[in-house]
Amino acid sequence: MKLLYLAAPVCFAIALTACGDDSSSASNVNSDNLPAQDSSVTDTPTVNPDSASVPADSVSKDSLQQDTTTSNPTDSLPPTPQDSVPSDPQNQEPSDPYAVGTDIDEPSYTSTCQVTPLENGKGDGVWCDTTYAGPIFYDTDESVYDPTADNGANFVSINKVFEALKPNDRVVFVLRHADRQESAGKTSHLTDVGIFQAQSVGKKIASTEPAYYAHSEYVRTRETLENIAVGRGETEFTHDAYPILNGSWYIKDNDKYNEYKSTGTDMNFTVTTEWAYEGNYADAFYDLDERTKQFVDDFLVDVISKKARISVVCSHDQFIVPLVVSISNRQIGLRFYDNRSWIYYLAGMAVIIGENGEKTLVPVKGLHSGTN
Repeated sequence: MKLLYLAAPVCFAIALTACGDDSSSASNVNSDNLPAQDSSVTDTPTVNPDSASVPADSVSKDSLQQDTTTSNPTDSLPPTPQDSVPSDPQNQEPSDPYAVGTDIDEPSYTSTCQVTPLENGKGDGVWCDTTYAGPIFYDTDESVYDPTADNGANFVSINKVFEALKPNDRVVFVLRHADRQESAGKTSHLTDVGIFQAQSVGKKIASTEPAYYAHSEYVRTRETLENIAVGRGETEFTHDAYPILNGSWYIKDNDKYNEYKSTGTDMNFTVTTEWAYEGNYADAFYDLDERTKQFVDDFLVDVISKKARISVVCSHDQFIVPLVVSISNRQIGLRFYDNRSWIYYLAGMAVIIGENGEKTLVPVKGLHSGTN
């Protein structure tokens, strides 16, 4: 669905970072065996090159508590830009009042593996010496993207959105990170497969124009963007970390949320999607559409889109799922409580800002699918 509305002025600042997680990288989890709530490590079988499913992220109680919000949506936000501008007799541009720094002190993981086409012709395989790490499937979607049509019901291939941009359009892509290693902690790295997943997405939005990158405080989101930049052919990586991207942006009462999701297996996924689609558990969450509009207008449009004409934001599934549900006007199929469908790696949304400030919001997929 194409959603249009004029950009609103900044009402207050939004800080962003990533919080949800996945389970494994070179491993493949059937959607019927997703990690339980508060679980950070799941043993998974080896990937079958013909299988497309991936593990879902699991948000731990501890990681959510780091970003707990209160009943007042402005209580946990950083100062507004005007409050943060230092006195400057030279009238220089103030530094970004929303960012918390470039990253936590953790070196990046660099893959030494190789990518070769799969024998079945369905994608590329990642090989580490003689060990098969996993597949990166080709996107076989041949549908034509019409920027003026209702694109809300399906994920659109990211390269189609990028190629349809007008010269004066600005775009912000908001994506879930690539496949990560077992740990769900802040210093968990991408897997070898995740590194090449991200590079393949970078190639789909490659240009000579440098991009700006914003990520959560989790290493895997930074590494996802580093490798997207590599795929784009960039030699420099301009980026910042934003705490709200850690995942609790939509949670109003963390105690209530933890109470609900502790009642059964996979209830973090169930609670999130029942709230997003059906309005259940409303005392644990903010209003979905109001909170989404606030994020899109005050952060993506009024902050990130002004950094560069092309920007890429990386967060986690527990943040991306309700965001995509809202911008698609609940048309997109992420009803975990009904069919166990969940967001795929490097899927999310695009915000296209036209020359007149008009916004178009589109669900996008960076890999072969938007859902597992």
